[in-house]
Order: sequence, then C-alpha cells, then structure tokens
Amino acid sequence: MKTFENRIPVIQLWQRIVVPLQGDVTDETAAFLVDDVLRTIRDTSAAGLVIDVTGMWTMDSHLCHVIANLAAAARLMGTPTVICGMSAPIAMTLQTMGADFRLAQTALTLEDALERLGVSAVVSELEPDDAFDDVTPETITSAASFAKSAD
Repeated sequence: MKTFENRIPVIQLWQRIVVPLQGDVTDETAAFLVDDVLRTIRDTSAAGLVIDVTGMWTMDSHLCHVIANLAAAARLMGTPTVICGMSAPIAMTLQTMGADFRLAQTALTLEDALERLGVSAVVSELEPDDAFDDVTPETITSAASFAKSAD
C-alpha cells in the first residue's frame, strides 16, 4: 500500500514532468517513484522528464541504477530525460560506480534542464506594489467568507 511518506512529488509543468529528489531516498520510495513517473508519462504524453537531484546528499548504487533505468524506460516511451542539479560529490560517486546515463542528458540547473527540453522563459519586471493591485479589502473578505462556508 502506498503511503504519503513513500511518495516523491511528480510535478507536471508545461507538458514536462519535474521530479525533485531530496534527502535519503529508500529502495521502496524509488520503486514508487518509477511507477508514478511512468504512469504520468503514459497519461500525459509528457514531452520531457527532469530529474532534479539538487537536494540529494548521497546516492547509493541502487538509486543510481533506478534513475538510469527510469531514464531508459522514459526514452522507450518517447520522453527524453535530463538530470540536473548534480553536486560534485554525487557526480564523482556516479562516475566511480560506472553509472550508465547514455539515455539521459545532464544539466547544471533546473532552468538549464527545462531549456534543453524546449521550455524558454519570458521574465517581466514587476514593481513590488503592482503584484497585488487586484487585492482589495473586499476580495480578502470575500475569500475569507468562502473559506468559512467551505468548512
């Protein structure tokens, strides 16, 4: 039975899937991850998969192989994979283990990974006060009343 503790977020973003890995990923959690990601690829016809390892402290050989196999399976389903956020110690560990990431690209940052998958950003400058121009006391009261009635 899947529990919340065994789940890693699978985020859908502009027809891409982003998976942020953090901390210590157990073998059981990694197995749930593979199922969740491949199901999401099938259900959404995702145009790309990003596995972000920025939050990883260490990576054991099992997780290394899980990620490589996930990238290979995603590729078989027509979804290219980019692994990003790799620290120097993890890169050295993967190199020492002889990890086979031929079916995945790598990028330094999440932004770089998304760009490799065809996502480009348009950044507009906002004045701090402009961000909340449409917030009035009436909209705050209305939102609070709605929240109370939903309870």
